[in-house]
Amino acid sequence: MGSPLARVITNEIFRVPARRQRKPSRRKCKVCGEYFVPKFHDIRIRWCCPEHGAILAMEEREKEKVKATAKRIKEQKEAEKAGRQRRAERRNELKPIRHWVQMTQRAFNDWRREMLLAAGHGCISCGTKTAFAWHAGHYRTTAAAPQLRFNPDNIWLQCSACNVHKSGNIEAYRAALVELIGEERVLALESNNETHRYTREELDGIRAKARADLRALKQREAA
Repeated sequence: MGSPLARVITNEIFRVPARRQRKPSRRKCKVCGEYFVPKFHDIRIRWCCPEHGAILAMEEREKEKVKATAKRIKEQKEAEKAGRQRRAERRNELKPIRHWVQMTQRAFNDWRREMLLAAGHGCISCGTKTAFAWHAGHYRTTAAAPQLRFNPDNIWLQCSACNVHKSGNIEAYRAALVELIGEERVLALESNNETHRYTREELDGIRAKARADLRALKQREAA
């Protein structure tokens, strides 16, 4: 068995040393900025004393309140925006087709006028290239031939004097139009008496294409 002293010595020799616990590392207090060593290993401890812990807790609660208020305001604004969009969509649905015809005509005329100016055209009726204001003038009016209101052959550059004050100056318009596109296409315009009812979807497509073509034209000019 051995003596008690021998057993003690043997136990001391073969004893497994206990694992030494690592002390918590120094941290910086979020309230006062001083460095401290926490008593426990807890990454949440960021204060050097209970008083500063209480201050930090109040600050965190205030931050949460601010975040909650900001979130509530954001959600309210998004809800208001969605409501405005729904109301606008309902108003648009109630607008008559003539409203969309007029909007589309403006967009189409803008593209046609700028395209002809960029191509170097002058007034189709009098030939001037120094007009005070330029119009996209219809050979056959939209009242007489609404089915041709978006036909490029029927819309050419005119000065305001010919288009407005001379009621289109049609005789000179026709003579120049024949030179531009030929007698056959002019006669096709004059003999076209088909009726056409534009739909909202059709007008939306024409308007979108005209705006896209105008943007592309402006980009080419700016390049």
